[in-house]
Amino acid sequence: MPFPVDDYTPHGYLNTPTHTRNLSPRGVLRSYGAGFRWHYPAHAGMYGGRRETYRAGFRFALGGALELSEFDVVSSPYHSMNLFTLDLSHGGAMLHATFHLVGEHALCASATVQGEARVAVVVEYTRTVAASGEWGESGLVGRIVDGDLVLQSFEDGDAFVVHASQPLADIGITPDPALAAAWAAAQAPGLPGEGFVTVTGRRGETVALFATLGFAMPCAQIDLYMTRGKTLRMAQHRQRAARRTAAADRARKQAEDDVFWARAPILEGDWPDHWRRGLVYDLETLRMMVRAPAGIYRHIWDAMQIQAPRVVLAEAAIDALLLAYADPSLAQHLLLGTFVDAPEPNVPCSREDGSYNMVAADGTVCGTAPEWGYPWLVLDWLANLRPNREWLANIYPALTTYLHWWLENRRDADGWLVYACSWESGQDDSPRFGEQPLGGGHPVRHVRPVDLQAAFAHACLIMNNIARDLGRATDSHEWLTLAEEYVTRTDALWQDAFNRYADYDTRAGAPTGVDDVMLLAPVALGVARPERHNALRSAIAQIDPEILTWPMFAWTATEAALRAGLTDRAAELAAAVIDRAYTFWDAHQAHPDRTLPGVACEYWPLDGRCGGEGYGWGALTTHLLLHVLVGLTPEREQLIIRPDLPPSWRIDGRMYGVRLHWRHAPLRVFIEAHPDSAAVTINSQRVEVAWGEAAAFPWGLISC
Repeated sequence: MPFPVDDYTPHGYLNTPTHTRNLSPRGVLRSYGAGFRWHYPAHAGMYGGRRETYRAGFRFALGGALELSEFDVVSSPYHSMNLFTLDLSHGGAMLHATFHLVGEHALCASATVQGEARVAVVVEYTRTVAASGEWGESGLVGRIVDGDLVLQSFEDGDAFVVHASQPLADIGITPDPALAAAWAAAQAPGLPGEGFVTVTGRRGETVALFATLGFAMPCAQIDLYMTRGKTLRMAQHRQRAARRTAAADRARKQAEDDVFWARAPILEGDWPDHWRRGLVYDLETLRMMVRAPAGIYRHIWDAMQIQAPRVVLAEAAIDALLLAYADPSLAQHLLLGTFVDAPEPNVPCSREDGSYNMVAADGTVCGTAPEWGYPWLVLDWLANLRPNREWLANIYPALTTYLHWWLENRRDADGWLVYACSWESGQDDSPRFGEQPLGGGHPVRHVRPVDLQAAFAHACLIMNNIARDLGRATDSHEWLTLAEEYVTRTDALWQDAFNRYADYDTRAGAPTGVDDVMLLAPVALGVARPERHNALRSAIAQIDPEILTWPMFAWTATEAALRAGLTDRAAELAAAVIDRAYTFWDAHQAHPDRTLPGVACEYWPLDGRCGGEGYGWGALTTHLLLHVLVGLTPEREQLIIRPDLPPSWRIDGRMYGVRLHWRHAPLRVFIEAHPDSAAVTINSQRVEVAWGEAAAFPWGLISC
């Protein structure tokens, strides 16, 4: 299947696949009105830092409409990481534009126009003068060179060249954005007698130039190329190269999209419209996380988030889990590289140049712990979905080294596992660890965390399975012994007085009083004793979905609910989180106090910013939808479907479908809703089950 055309939000990002934090900063391409802008070295805010060296790009105007709110209709029918289309109408005229990046330095747009209307392009170059703090930069200059618009920094700095396939009818360059917008509706005045326009500023100040390019009517087709270079000549050279290769590059990228979406999950039937599109935003965000080998990373690697890429085990594990719904082989390679390319056994948070991003206040180099991102839950999922002995054999030594490192470096005198700091737990500054005057890097080794003991026990159980698969009997026995020890330690943290698990503070000599959803990890991971499930059912049933604003919390809560047999509650929690996130992703209006729609973000608050834009694990909604609600669970010999839609969705006759491709076979899954049961069909196989009840489909039967 090709990319699923729909009515997407007109906001989002284009992928800049070679962008890294240190070795090759290329900036990001973020939508702006009816166009895109580069933000270099990244988009300011959160992981992009506090300020930008520059932002530069262009946007279309039609019949005087420039801001998206001024158009009669705005839609994006095609919204992938590779290609982004906009359909605009105003006053009876229509413009269809497709944007894509050619190479690393050329932003291209191909637009077709129907109807009589003024077509203009407003170009922007905004720069922080001498952003590096060095001398040799005074401002910006705009002019025409060989028929092309040139905006460049002087005396030193990046140059941009804009070439249009149609001759210009008029042009204006100004430091005043309001004046440039006014020219978009009427003829621009041309350049002053000296032939150029400048704007200057002091070191550290922000300066900007705006150019409006008008085209003669009628104008049926315009191709635009905006290229950048450290010098004008370099930008011109790249512009000529981009013009030669743009068509072929666009065709190649569309073919890449088609290959991906031939196997990726697509929703069908009676799902809400914003859910159908939300899954697409999720998966396209995840595609942007996968980076080619660079620096210390010899394999493909997970960028975590697009502004300042780095490798973090937890985020890489979650991204691999989510990518597996579309491409299990890619997911396995991504997780393999995360472990085998790590510069230290504990997979420290690192960047492509080998620098570390998580050093505790006592100088300890940290990576996320076994409980954050549930990497062994992901490993088991990937092994079941795509049995691959070679992959297991290649990753097993690094997994072993990682877990042994934790035993050697993070056990206290009595054998309990501890975190070096709350950063290492992934739960930055959590009150679980008491006062932390030095911030998330403050040492917290005096706390024995429930989730860490449980996750280590679970990891050892999975390692026992892998060792058996690989014929390592001695290893299997050792892992099973460790698993039993840490299952016992986990249970020892149960507090009858609280009727729940509790962390233990060795300084106080007592359990802590802080409750937290991560204390449900023993249940979520299946290492809690059955009586603990029963004791916690009431607490799990009372979880408020409004507190589930972070992926790990939502994953832990829903998985605990499923393990405790509270399937309806799991469905309600998952649906509430999904709807909140997908409502954000699919919004057609962007607000300055929110992250940009059209791309998954770091977390899902009820209001305010959603953290970092373009963050892979924010797409955990994919797993909540397809695993918790649809109920997809791969096992070695069979596929389990456990339909678990919220009770309010169980309207007689409603059909909820998903199309995907697993185990070398296309699968079409349909859930026909009835108040008390669901009819599940996979390809030609049909079974009726109660809601929350599992149905098993042997792989050989459904892949015929």
